[in-house]
Amino acid sequence: MARYREGHKQRAREAILKNAAERFRREGIAAVGVRALMADAGLTHGGFYAHFSSRADLVAAAVEVAAESTIGYFETVLAAAPSDRKLETLIATYLRERHRSSVGMGCTAAALAPEIAREGLDTRARFGIQSGRLIQLIADLLPEGGDAGDRTSRAGAVFAMMMGVLQLMRIETDDLAAERLMREGREAALCLATRPWRGQGTSDLGG
Repeated sequence: MARYREGHKQRAREAILKNAAERFRREGIAAVGVRALMADAGLTHGGFYAHFSSRADLVAAAVEVAAESTIGYFETVLAAAPSDRKLETLIATYLRERHRSSVGMGCTAAALAPEIAREGLDTRARFGIQSGRLIQLIADLLPEGGDAGDRTSRAGAVFAMMMGVLQLMRIETDDLAAERLMREGREAALCLATRPWRGQGTSDLGG
């Protein structure tokens, strides 16, 4: 019987998850089968259960990996951005043509939210933790003011707005129309993010 080098199983698992994280975002969770994912990683279908207890286990882990990669990317972008332009940089990086066209490597929520909503509790919970990290990243960039709940709520609204605009950009078949959506979405997201807090001149999100 062939013996694998130390760490082979972990590397194989990571390869499966990397491929799954990309293909799920690009093609959809329901459209990608276990056999195809194992083949992508150079493994046989029969070896699947050496790495995951079920397809649901794979989906939960792959969604988490995909979301973590999104967070890591934006953390890297923000680390290189000028201190007074970090919020604008995040919004502009999220809403841009490259993100529109890179579904397989982009935001997990924008690509998979409807499918994740239909997955089991473990997948939704693990994804929720990662989404919370991205929302907190936005909250930390908001102007001073507001309590922790206010900042989290507004950051969540900013993220939801950006995600919706990105989804509309991807649906749009007219590149010029998609570009207009991008520009207007950036402006709207920044306006929402920077409007005065309650008690600082105007009411908050309630109008």
